[in-house]
Amino acid sequence: MAILAVKDISGIAEPLPGFFATRSNGIEGEKTLSVTGYKTVLNQHGYKLVKNENILIYKDEEYIIKTHKEKTFKNGVGVEVTALHRIFDDLINYRIYEEKSGTLRINAMLDFALKGTGYTYEVNNTDLPTSVEVQNFGWDNSLALLRSILEKFGAEFDYVGKHIYIAKKIGSKKDEPFLRHKYNVSEPEKSIDTSSFATYIRGYGKQNEDGTYVVQAEYTSPLAAVYGIKHAEPVKDERFTDKSSLLAEMKNKLGDSMDISLTFTALELANMGFKDVRKGDYLWCVIEPFDINVQLRVLTIEDYSNDKKPPVFTFGSVTKKASDLIADFDTTKKTVDKVIDSSTGTIKTSALNTSGLALKSDLNAHVKNTDIHVTASEKLSWDSKESGGAAAALEARLTNTTWTSPAFKNGWVQYTDASGSYPVQYGKDMVGTVILRGVAKGGTIGSTTPVYTLPAGYRPIYPHHFTGSAGGGFVYTGVIKTNGDVCIESSTNTTANAFIAINTQFKAN
Repeated sequence: MAILAVKDISGIAEPLPGFFATRSNGIEGEKTLSVTGYKTVLNQHGYKLVKNENILIYKDEEYIIKTHKEKTFKNGVGVEVTALHRIFDDLINYRIYEEKSGTLRINAMLDFALKGTGYTYEVNNTDLPTSVEVQNFGWDNSLALLRSILEKFGAEFDYVGKHIYIAKKIGSKKDEPFLRHKYNVSEPEKSIDTSSFATYIRGYGKQNEDGTYVVQAEYTSPLAAVYGIKHAEPVKDERFTDKSSLLAEMKNKLGDSMDISLTFTALELANMGFKDVRKGDYLWCVIEPFDINVQLRVLTIEDYSNDKKPPVFTFGSVTKKASDLIADFDTTKKTVDKVIDSSTGTIKTSALNTSGLALKSDLNAHVKNTDIHVTASEKLSWDSKESGGAAAALEARLTNTTWTSPAFKNGWVQYTDASGSYPVQYGKDMVGTVILRGVAKGGTIGSTTPVYTLPAGYRPIYPHHFTGSAGGGFVYTGVIKTNGDVCIESSTNTTANAFIAINTQFKAN
């Protein structure tokens, strides 16, 4: 079972035993988490923290809760939430208050858009333009600027934690093995999607100072003869100064083609000979009854905290371009009329030879087997009876912290009074939260005279400012620098360094 935890905005983290998570990871960069769970004795502390804007921690990444729905059940209460990867929350809430114009390389634009966010990046420049011309680029949030950069350079992105990867296409192309009808695809299903279908488009390139365009063009698809004129969103892009390049971009954006999609579980792919399939990868697919011989791309991967539930991969690709559709339109129309299900818009067929393959009947029999499956109420009952065991061990791992006493600097020493000592220490829990505690005295106040220095791995991404008790109702201001220096900047106490309680926490870099 994958570890799932929740953390509030102050940094307090709690495990969520008995909760289940579904993560959706799409080719457009979106990564969302859907979580459900019942309140039990084991998760009652974490359950209270499952609220909007708090943080879910799943597979070493953080997701901000955006929707929250609580329900009552026969045996108690439960909650359903959806959360968005924190990259979107971080970048949309960080704004750039300046702008740039001119011909810029992608690295220069990324440096500008991500400046101050704490996010890093790397770029695979293969097949990307060397530079693009921009006007008034800026004065927006960092997420909008990142999206604009990707659009201008025709690139895609992925990310892990706070590191962004950018390339023309993420993923790789696999020449073997094949998804093939009658070989390893038992019941192929083809879906036809025309929701974004169009047959006519206009394009406008670089604009002159007088409002005219250096180049403009229009294009009508051959499919207009069959389906009529259907207008697409026009292309307006300052990068283009010649008609041929503009036309190529217009045809690419038009969408005068039909799309297909196929869905497989990880177990099904493994049985077909596919291993280590990732988002963005291309796999060859040959299904003769549908006249399909294309490379399908992994568009979405859905995985689960339940290790016994295999991830689900959704593949998609263009089946035929406009010219191909026109060429065999009359030939295929009769065949389509025979096999299409008018109520669903989906075409289905079964493999002629199903020897050795698992069929839907096999899957239904497996799902209905009550000897190996349990109901939700049975699962809830077992969870409520647990005491200690794996759940307790998980909670201990999440809350356990190893403490270290630092080496004092600049005259600072341990504070002790009649009630005892308050050891100055630092530690880090398993979800990456650094915690400082203890009371010091006697050192030099100032932003260049640290009390002590935190080692690498225990330092903030950017300066962490905090306040604390200076004794007798007085307060102080402090800062933890990115080099690990823990400094006391000022104090309202007349004896500024007599009592300094250093109690704060932050996320390590």
